[in-house]
Amino acid sequence: MSERIKSNQIARLAREEKEMYIQQVATLTTQVEAQNQVVRKLEEKERLLQNNLATVEKELQLRQQAMEMHKRKAIESAQSAADLKLHLEKYHSQIKEVQQTVAEKTSALEAEAFKTKRKEEETAILKRKVERLKKIEMASDMDEILKEEIREYKETLTCPSCKVKRKDAILTKCFHAFCYDCLRTRYETRQRKCPKCNAAFGASDYHRSLFVLSRLEWFQLVVLRSSVSVCCCYLAS
Repeated sequence: MSERIKSNQIARLAREEKEMYIQQVATLTTQVEAQNQVVRKLEEKERLLQNNLATVEKELQLRQQAMEMHKRKAIESAQSAADLKLHLEKYHSQIKEVQQTVAEKTSALEAEAFKTKRKEEETAILKRKVERLKKIEMASDMDEILKEEIREYKETLTCPSCKVKRKDAILTKCFHAFCYDCLRTRYETRQRKCPKCNAAFGASDYHRSLFVLSRLEWFQLVVLRSSVSVCCCYLAS
């Protein structure tokens, strides 16, 4: 009887232990399944990360290639810019040389034109003198000779630009004399060239001069006196 009880107890304990093991196995199986799901999720994340990494590496490679290409282009552009700068400096140097040559030739031409104009003026003065002497030789009336002389010298004393006012100013560029109002008007209207010889002048190149007035008055008196003397000598002869 006692042996049956013991065997029953042993059997009961074995069943309980078996159930316990079954429960533990089920629990472990559940845990394993959960861990497997976690592993699968991690593997999926790893696969996605690897794909992303591959994409990023590919994009990085493309960008590096593009950067290298842009770098080469930048180097080529810098070289082209340096070459263009050298050519530009060369052209600037050539332009400066040409401008200097043109300026020198222009100055030479202006100087030559000024000399030519002076020669023409001197020639005109000599022609007028010759004509005056011819008129004196051919004239029979002293009054006509004097009137002609006075007219010519009044014309000499009158501004050749307006032909109204007396000469009271001088251009220091060419030493031609005019009335001050004509020179000021030409300067203010930007016609800044001598009416006689076309020499350019600025604000500091024309001046009102009492010296011109005194010299002109002196010249007028001397000429009138000399004219009277010449005419008297002519008539006496």
